[in-house]
Amino acid sequence: MKTLSKVPALLILSTAMAAGAAQADVLDLSGLVGKANLYSLSNISVGNNSIAGGIVANGNVSGSSYNVGTGAYGNYSVISSGNFSYSNGSLAGGYYAATTNIAANTNLSHTPASAAPAMSFATTSSNVTKTSSAISTLSATGSAQVLDKYSPNQVTLTSGAGGAKSVEVFNMTSSAFASINNLQSTLDSSVTKTLIFNLTGNANWGNMSMNALNGYNVLFNFVDATSVNFSGIEVLGSVLAPNAVIGGGGGKILGTVVAGGWNADLTLNNKAFAATDVAGFAAAVSPVPEPGTWAMLLAGLGLVGFVARRRKNKAAA
Repeated sequence: MKTLSKVPALLILSTAMAAGAAQADVLDLSGLVGKANLYSLSNISVGNNSIAGGIVANGNVSGSSYNVGTGAYGNYSVISSGNFSYSNGSLAGGYYAATTNIAANTNLSHTPASAAPAMSFATTSSNVTKTSSAISTLSATGSAQVLDKYSPNQVTLTSGAGGAKSVEVFNMTSSAFASINNLQSTLDSSVTKTLIFNLTGNANWGNMSMNALNGYNVLFNFVDATSVNFSGIEVLGSVLAPNAVIGGGGGKILGTVVAGGWNADLTLNNKAFAATDVAGFAAAVSPVPEPGTWAMLLAGLGLVGFVARRRKNKAAA
């Protein structure tokens, strides 16, 4: 009887391993935080505004007169490792905290509190911090240029050498971005889908238009900021600032938010950052293989073992 050769067996194994590695370049910020609208590495203090998705804090959550959606780690509105203090608002989903102080004038869809979620604050906080650091090392593929010397605050986003790319990376200071009062773009939206801005320094943004970013999957990565403030501005993208306390008011953020801390009166719209392949991102966080990948890998290992046994038995005979 013919036996399977070692080469096809190893080929199947390598294919299975390659399937797991294929996701290595995927940046999935929303997935890292369990699809929460807002994840904070410390406390969250919310003003009188609405949050479309769930919020998660490795610390206390406090506030009043605000409404919170759901969707964090399943159907949670609020997850807190500390105390959850809340009044005069409503939660669309469940809630979990180490301790609670919830006033009677609240609208809770789940009472009593939900069971503890399947997540680790330490792991999640570490992963988002590593992710920010990894993104910060990406080389710029595009540029933000002043094309008219008489209009220094009019900046145009352009693709770099090699033309349009599916992901364009722009590296600049937070203060330089804040100085823009007329943001333009020559990017090819039929090719470019995701824009990543690596920003250094603290940020104080207000009264600016980001209309040129409409329709793109945008991430603002505040690499080393300890303070980020948004006032009177609509941030058309997601925000990753794991070392910064985010503050401000009178504005909104469109996407996923990861903050070192949150003390703001800003509306959050929960248009999650869409997972996307980003070249050079492989070393940031090791993804958990999909169940199908594990099955392929185990099948490959089993086949290699089977072939080895057959060859050994045949040799012994």
